[in-house]
Amino acid sequence: MVNIKEAQEWQRLVAMDLNTAEYLKNMKPLPIEIICYHCQQSAEKYLKGYLVFC
Repeated sequence: MVNIKEAQEWQRLVAMDLNTAEYLKNMKPLPIEIICYHCQQSAEKYLKGYLVFC
């Protein structure tokens, strides 16, 4: 049960990073490095959440 709550917390953090990347893609000039950073972070956090769940 504890693993599910921790995995859900990781999912929440993933959603925040993806929402940030989505918001930033509408900026001019496009901050591509920052968008890529948030996408990379979301992938890493997703994998961490998966490992915690397993």
